[in-house]
Amino acid sequence: MSVRVLGVSASPRRGNTSILVQAALLGAAGLPDADTEFVALAGRSIAACNGCGPCREAGRCVIDDDMQPLYERLLWADAVVLGTPVYYGQPSGLAKAFMERVQGLGVGEKKLRLKVGGAIATGASRNGGQETALLAVNLWFHICEMLPVGITAPVSQWGATGFTGSDPTDAHRDTTDLKLTPHTVSATQMAWMYGRKLATVARIVQIGIDASGLDLPDAPYGWSLPQEFPAELEDIVP
Repeated sequence: MSVRVLGVSASPRRGNTSILVQAALLGAAGLPDADTEFVALAGRSIAACNGCGPCREAGRCVIDDDMQPLYERLLWADAVVLGTPVYYGQPSGLAKAFMERVQGLGVGEKKLRLKVGGAIATGASRNGGQETALLAVNLWFHICEMLPVGITAPVSQWGATGFTGSDPTDAHRDTTDLKLTPHTVSATQMAWMYGRKLATVARIVQIGIDASGLDLPDAPYGWSLPQEFPAELEDIVP
């Protein structure tokens, strides 16, 4: 049984975000039978969702651009690592367009449900908006019914980060001193550990789904309500 991890760099340039996403994939690849794939959005034409609506009926996005072949790769993956540079405390416009366009997979079908999600953010200072950008990506994971995973050693609960400047290889020189332990880790080492954890969690989820046969309730996902609710709800007292 293989676990498949897709890494997406949503930077308009090839640089530090690409380096850290690939470092995460290298960590994931260390898991037995892991398959990884790297996609850089730099140079691709991906328009923002314009809310036109046909995807609700067609189950696919009707905007014909470079997002179309990425749907197949998203469905292929058991885990998705999305890396973005920080622009004004938020993910890049390219990352936002990529996230918005998953409506093209079918709004009510939640085709990314139960896939593991990992976020990576790079910023031009140590406290340069990485956490707020990571929160935005994690919110996307939640809306897609994905399973967000953070990294607790070193402590970066929302995902992996990098303090990078204009040099496209700064990620190799960025280090973090861990005050609780006598260790220093580089941004690439942090991303590597993160990728290993993401692939491991994806394998655990995969085994659990295969063994139990369970899925999320109440299809179509995100739109319908249960046919009935238990009468005991009315009997609950403070």
